[in-house]
Amino acid sequence: MSNHTEGAETARRALRLVEAVVAAGEPVGLPDLVEQVGLSKSTCYRLLRVLQEERYVDRIDSGGYFAGSRLVGVAAAVLPQAALYQAAAPALRALAETTGETATLHVRSGGRAVLVLGAESTAEVLRRAATIGETTRLGRGASGRAILAALPVREADRLAAQADDPEELLAALAEARTDGYVLSFGEDHPGVHGIAAPVPSTFDGDGGMSVAVSGPAERWTESRMRASAPWLLETCSELGILFAKEA
Repeated sequence: MSNHTEGAETARRALRLVEAVVAAGEPVGLPDLVEQVGLSKSTCYRLLRVLQEERYVDRIDSGGYFAGSRLVGVAAAVLPQAALYQAAAPALRALAETTGETATLHVRSGGRAVLVLGAESTAEVLRRAATIGETTRLGRGASGRAILAALPVREADRLAAQADDPEELLAALAEARTDGYVLSFGEDHPGVHGIAAPVPSTFDGDGGMSVAVSGPAERWTESRMRASAPWLLETCSELGILFAKEA
């Protein structure tokens, strides 16, 4: 078999596995996947490991596989729920042009925040690129911390306990609940600063959404970010109302 043909067949097998995981609707074990896709156990396991590394599937401790955070981000851009997210596009574009930086919408998927929509300002050549499907841990960066801060305190505390520095994160969440927004200084993307706030009363069943505005550190300074907070909070409030109507 040629390398080209072998590569195509590997891609088809991986896609069949993703389809089987999504179709299950709940965590599905390796033996069931082997039976459904008609592959050997070793081949299934090898492909699932790669899909896990790329975050297209995730695995629970008991061994079941479910849709991963990166797949959630991709799906948000192309499947029926995309229309709901796309309804936020005008508000994000307005926020990007007002601030002169990149505005993004993030959705919680398990312990991560997934970027599902972005708008980049045309005011600057050097700007933060919005990559659909990009994910960050909830405890790192403004977008994830904004989602955490809006969760019920008990759930937020449970997730914060898994962070590298739980005490620092808990203090940051307390400050965010007071201010209404979160600042970040290169935690996930060196040289990039960000400000984010939760979207109130969102429809998302997994526990929340946030809007972030980010840009190069030398331009998007703390003083500029704090000055933008009223526009950010107004946008989040607007989206909360919009999603409530669309849901």
